[in-house]
This record gives sequence, structure tokens and C-alpha cells, in this order.
Amino acid sequence: PEKVPATSSVPVSPERLAAMAIKVTLKPGTSVPPAWPFEQIVHAAAATAAGGDSRAQVAELVTSPANPRFARVIVNRLWARYFGRGLVDDADNWDDEEPSHPALLEWLAREFVLRDYALEEVARLILSSHTYGRGLAEPNADGHLPKPELLAGRTPRRFTAEQVLDSLAVASGKPFDVEPMNIDIDTSRPHTLSLNLGRPTRAWQFTTLGNERDRPSLSLPFAQHSVSLMEAFGWRGERQSPATDRETTANALQPAILANGVAVKRACQFSESSGFVAAALEERPVETFVDDIFLRILSRRPNRAERAAAVSILAPGYEARRVDDEQAVAVAPEPRPIGVSWSNHLTNEADETKRELARIAALGDPATSRLDPDWRERAEDLVWSLFNTPEFIFTP
Repeated sequence: PEKVPATSSVPVSPERLAAMAIKVTLKPGTSVPPAWPFEQIVHAAAATAAGGDSRAQVAELVTSPANPRFARVIVNRLWARYFGRGLVDDADNWDDEEPSHPALLEWLAREFVLRDYALEEVARLILSSHTYGRGLAEPNADGHLPKPELLAGRTPRRFTAEQVLDSLAVASGKPFDVEPMNIDIDTSRPHTLSLNLGRPTRAWQFTTLGNERDRPSLSLPFAQHSVSLMEAFGWRGERQSPATDRETTANALQPAILANGVAVKRACQFSESSGFVAAALEERPVETFVDDIFLRILSRRPNRAERAAAVSILAPGYEARRVDDEQAVAVAPEPRPIGVSWSNHLTNEADETKRELARIAALGDPATSRLDPDWRERAEDLVWSLFNTPEFIFTP
């Protein structure tokens, strides 16, 4: 049962209340009894075997033999993830649209059940199929792609927002450099009012940085650059209102933030924490180093023309790129002021501290001193160019 909150009322006189166009049907404090409106899908008796465990009851309901829709919905979403279009195109509308291949949908759903609802097992079936193995759908003679429902091949699949950010970290070898997702670092507020979500190490661990008070002191400048990148690619930080299908249409902000954003800038910077620096310091031919860069960023080796262009950029000075240890002087990052929390965020000093942190965050990482500056900058330009190719943001 749910009670109508006592605050759910309008303080008006009885005369005005009687004249209102909207009639009050539930008074504050009224208890609303629970009801089960899904008898046509699964009978409530299916949950009785689970006893009083509500999670077990939900599992009983969704996997009940009387509920075949669950398995079909799940495998359809998985198919859409890998092919760009579901067997039922509108994943949220199963009443007005027939599947393009009913027998295939039914078979996948049955395999899903037989394999104990293991998503990875169904994914293996899809990814090892002849249909997926054909690769990307090729244009017809008239230059148009065949209709997706013909299953002539998969459509190009763009990275999700989280995959873009994670791929920058994996390719560069750099961990995220962000603050903890917490504005109450000295725990001055009750635990019922503030959450410490920790320091993200993967993109899915970020949450909204919404600052409804619009105060610089409540900002998280380092995390903001990662969040801004993901937001350009359709990420939503409000976990309590997730979007089933994100907007995938390209927009002008996406190439702009890849070309000018701090997240990509930091991934390109050859600092001491960069995997590109570790690769550049190895004793090997320049062609091998070029191959390593392409593998890191695009998951493939360059073709002949790409390798020749990259070698022409990096070959000059390559043999002398490494600086002797006696001459290399490590450059420490700028010290970061600390101490801003909910307890003191209303002060001018707190605002100034966060503005200083924003300046430091925009700089990125200090360059390594173990590589010749001129050669290093050319290598960084090559890395930046590959991160900004359309191929980077699509799955291989």
C-alpha cells in the first residue's frame, strides 16, 4: 500500500474547493491498496513459489512459461545492438509491428531460454552466424544500401558515449584523471543527503554533474570534460530516468568536441602516463611504431598509403627521438588546491579554488621530457588525427 503524502494538498477554502474544475479523489493520508494489473501477461500465482523474496518473485514472473514476451524482447534488443536494427524495429512497440523474421525471433528466444537466459550465449550465436560474418552491408548497383530487414549484413555501429570515453583511455593507456563523484568530502552532511560515488575508473561510473545552484564551488572541473564528451554522444547522467534508446543521429558538437575537447587532448598528450610514450621509447623501426599506433586507436594495421604517410611524418628525427636520462628532467604537474566541500562552498575562496582547478584541468598532462619536443609534437599530431577519423567512433 501507498499513502498519499500529507503535502499533496492545496490550501484553499471549502467554497473554492467546491468550485474547482478538478475534483479531489484522494485526500492526503489516504492509503491506496496494491493491485496487480498484469493478469493478461503473467498470473500473480507464478510468483508464489518464490516466497517472500521480491527479487525472486520478479525472476519467477519474467521467466514464467506464461510470459514468452520477455525472451523475445531481450533477444530482439541484442540483435538490434549488433545489427543496427531489431527484428522488431521499434523495440518498445510489440503491439503494432510484426517481426521481419518471425521464425528467427522465435528460435533465438527459445535458445535464450534453453541456455538459462545467458546473454553471452545468444550473443555468441549471433556473432558466429553467417549473417553477421558477411560484415557490413554493401551498397547495391544504384549506390543504396539494401533494406535492413533483408539481413544482407550488419549496419555500421557507432560507439556508445561510454565506449568513446573508455576507448580513449584504453588507446592512450591513461587512467581517468577526475575527482571523486562527491561534493561532501569532509562528510559534514547526513548520509541521507549526500552520496560518495567514488572515483570513476570506467565511463559507466560517472553520474550527472548537474549544479542546480550554478555555483563554481560545486563544480567538478576534471570530471566535467569527460561528462561533456559523453553528453555530446547521447549520454544522460540522470540515472533515475534512463533512456531506452539514445539519440544516434550525428550532430555538429561531436566532431567539435573530439577535435577541441580536453578529454581527447589529454589522450593525445605524450606524458609520462601515456602508453604511446612507452611505445615510442622502445627500440624498433618507425614502421613498427606506426603499426602500434594504428592498432591502439583503430584496432587495425595501416594500409600501404596510410603507413607511408605516417612514416613521412615520424621518420625525420626518429633515430634521435629519445633524450638521454641525464638531460631528461621530469616535469611535475601543477599542484592542485584542495579543501572545497559542502561545508565551505559559499565562500569566495571556494569559488577561486575551483576556478584554479578548472584552469589546471584544461591544460591536461605535462609532456614527457624523455622525447625530443619537435618529434613528440609531430607524433601527438598523428595520434590526434587518428582519434578524429570517423573510423575511431565505429566498432571494428
